[in-house]
Amino acid sequence: MTPRMSAILAALKKSRPAEIPTISEKINELIHTTETLAANQNFDKYGNIITYNEKQQQAIDLAERGESFVLIGPAGTGKTTCMRGVFQKLIQSGKIPPLHSQTKCLKQGSPGLAIVAYTRRAVNNIRNNVSDDVKGNCVTMHKLLEFEPVRYEVEDPMGGTKNKMVFEPKRNEDYPLPRSLIAIGFEESSMLGTDLYEKYLAATPHHTQEIFLGDIQQLPPIFGPAILGHKLLNLPVIELTEVYRQALESPILRLAHRILSGKIIEENEFQAWHFPKQLTIRPWKKSISPTAATSTLANVFIALEQENQYDYEEDIILIPYNKECGTIELNRHIATHLAWKRDALIHEIIAGYNKHFFSVGDRVMFEKNDAKILEIEENPDYSGKYFRAPSINYNYWGHKVGTKKGETTKSAEDETDFLLSQVALPEEDKEERTAQSSHRIKLLMTDSEQEIWIEKAAQINNLLLGYALTIHKAQGSEWRKVFLCLHQSHNKMLQRELLYTAVTRAREELYVFCEKDSFVRGIESQKIKGNTLEEKAEWFKGRYVKENGDDS
Repeated sequence: MTPRMSAILAALKKSRPAEIPTISEKINELIHTTETLAANQNFDKYGNIITYNEKQQQAIDLAERGESFVLIGPAGTGKTTCMRGVFQKLIQSGKIPPLHSQTKCLKQGSPGLAIVAYTRRAVNNIRNNVSDDVKGNCVTMHKLLEFEPVRYEVEDPMGGTKNKMVFEPKRNEDYPLPRSLIAIGFEESSMLGTDLYEKYLAATPHHTQEIFLGDIQQLPPIFGPAILGHKLLNLPVIELTEVYRQALESPILRLAHRILSGKIIEENEFQAWHFPKQLTIRPWKKSISPTAATSTLANVFIALEQENQYDYEEDIILIPYNKECGTIELNRHIATHLAWKRDALIHEIIAGYNKHFFSVGDRVMFEKNDAKILEIEENPDYSGKYFRAPSINYNYWGHKVGTKKGETTKSAEDETDFLLSQVALPEEDKEERTAQSSHRIKLLMTDSEQEIWIEKAAQINNLLLGYALTIHKAQGSEWRKVFLCLHQSHNKMLQRELLYTAVTRAREELYVFCEKDSFVRGIESQKIKGNTLEEKAEWFKGRYVKENGDDS
């Protein structure tokens, strides 16, 4: 070895650390570094790293400090992403303990938090956008509070007592939710009424951290005062305003923000908004009456259903009104088509002064919740007008079209026997039996997965077909495909908030039937007045149905 090489080696030996890490130590160091980064990093449901904007980070910081707050923003501003980050941070930081006890819907050992919404569809949407460890903690408010039917006797104003069934929460001040449930996220909190919120408070006497999500660009609520307006005025509020580019890649969200901008859309722009399988705006070819419009729409949806372009179980039809060119008549058309398709017996049901037609398999709404009819049977406690035997040839207006072999009908002699059987009843029994409907109906409540029987006339009168809904009733829900139907008879209802609410109910595809000037009238007219957040919050304290113009 030359003297120069010896000098170089000596210098290297002198500069080398006393201890050189082994390969195992290097691997352990790398794992520790990765775990540290992961603990402070957030990922979307696909595993991609999420970078939060300033306001989203403010919300996450508030949550980590244990504070309650309100998070608002229009569609596409990342409210759901932010909420995911909030709960992920709380769990990672150790602020959320595991549940010490189990409830009917929350498992022991799962994180001590819940994300609740008013409808099952909204809950399903949440589950699709949260990490796996909290999917089981996404439930409807009614399911969290364990609502169930309760029957009891009440005083009758006319004297005596009568039986009544109501849905009541099993969870209350006497049977509260676990104390280890310490954080609650309220999705679509504009749909959460103050009365339901008070029931939640009764069931959680311990302090909980509350996070309210909402969108004040939507219609004001219709189910009484909403808690969102009150919370906007007494909690810290973070308003997300940055619309993400990925969101605007959706034609539906682009249309929603065009509506919010106040810039009208003329008929000559409709073709530019056509995106196959995503967005279509189709104007009526000519002016027609509400009755003719309803028949036209019915024929369209029947054809679409036969071509598998309309799925009556997964898609929804939205209309501003119930009457005229509205949900009531269109529901009857669709229900008739589907009942005939499955050869279902259509029952004539008497409820007080009203007559209804339903069949097993009908999609319905009861007490503002989605349901499905499982069984229909005659009510032995009924005393009232004679009803016809069920038939596969009725339509939902009660008209009979043709007769099929093997069908039985009640005779005049049957009717006479039925009426005579009521004559000897004591007066108080007659009153009770008159309060009953002619039939009992078994419902599957799709949100709670409970099966219930309804038999009172008032209950049957509260049962609605659910294929077409008013836009007000669609608040808080989301569907794969939405058909929005607008007619000239709806003109006085057309407002920016109504259009925006309807458009943002669609997750994958939106199909709009409209007049040529629907997006002019609607965008120009604005319901929620006010320039400040405080002024707009007053609207979200709640307005009742009649104030909203919904004639349901």
